[in-house]
Amino acid sequence: MIKKEINEIKSLFDTIQECNILRLAGCYVNGEKNKVKTFNERFSNIPEEEMYKYLEIFRRTLSGTPGKNLMDAAFTQENPGDAGRSLLNRLKDSELKDEDALDVFYDKVISNYNYVGNYLILLIYQAYDVPGMTSDGIEMDDASDEVYKYILCSICPMKLTKPGLGYDDDLGEIHTMRQIFAVELPETGFLYPAFNDRSSDDGSILYSSKRSDYLQDSMLDKVLNVSITLPAKQQKEGFTEFVTEILGEDTSFETVLSIHENLNETVETKKSEAQGETVFLEKQEVKNVFEKSGVPAEKLSRFDERFDEQFSVKEGPAVKVEEKLCAENVAPLRSFEVKNANMVLRLKSRKTDIIGTRIIDGKKCLIIEMTDDLTVNGVPVERGNF
Repeated sequence: MIKKEINEIKSLFDTIQECNILRLAGCYVNGEKNKVKTFNERFSNIPEEEMYKYLEIFRRTLSGTPGKNLMDAAFTQENPGDAGRSLLNRLKDSELKDEDALDVFYDKVISNYNYVGNYLILLIYQAYDVPGMTSDGIEMDDASDEVYKYILCSICPMKLTKPGLGYDDDLGEIHTMRQIFAVELPETGFLYPAFNDRSSDDGSILYSSKRSDYLQDSMLDKVLNVSITLPAKQQKEGFTEFVTEILGEDTSFETVLSIHENLNETVETKKSEAQGETVFLEKQEVKNVFEKSGVPAEKLSRFDERFDEQFSVKEGPAVKVEEKLCAENVAPLRSFEVKNANMVLRLKSRKTDIIGTRIIDGKKCLIIEMTDDLTVNGVPVERGNF
């Protein structure tokens, strides 16, 4: 799903009047992985002040950066029984009224969700009357192409409130407040089916994770039965390893700097064309950057093979290769860092032209252009005293 599609669904949770949530179901799980409480009711029966709390949870489930915190996930081959898509369809098609399906889902989450402590599993069912869209992208409120029926799952930690003193209105006295487990904002969730091209896509889900470096692999594999892209941290670290291996022992400062500048130029060009959407880099685009940066042909001979090895994801016995990388994960758009054991130098990505190298007294030195706004430990230095 692209950012506009995510925001369209997310905007349904802005007000109670617009949300049109039909049903809410949930399960409170304690630290021993026992079901403490389950509930299932029409959303309209919930007190209004509670509705606003739930809407904030659902908005947060769909918050984040596409390709980083919000990831498209495709279903892998179905397992026997109620795995993956078949179970989700039971939940959606029953409008969350199938208690047996809910119990199976809760049990699967409890068995596979890796969390120490209490948490709350929330599910909602909603039917969204998708407005039509003119050819120039203007929404038509009076024209509807389809009704998008979906479920949204949010998994929220529950933390014990801090002990303290509070005022009891009934007794008119100060007393020790009773500690309770409070529902926090979601750590994990998903939207099924995905809303791709502003239409229902039951071949995939949108997966949400507050932590981009930890995606709950067992949840993805055993509960949802989906495959997903590499986490942001793995893409970032993997790209550094990939560049290091391709360049080899002959890596030069100038080549690395050139790769940085050309990579950022490619990303900036794509960002201007993407109109606010997340930018991804295809394998061939990355290869073009290396070629433009002067990486010799002999070093690029293993580019495709090494790329596939570095950016592959296991899907059971099979392996899926990432054909594109999230630009935000691999291209340092804001800063350029030079580091050794004695110093760390950070430059704005667009200002790398002020740095270079030169041989001085037989030593290769890093040269930085001095400017009028130079300070040393916060103290301004006059240019004439450089």
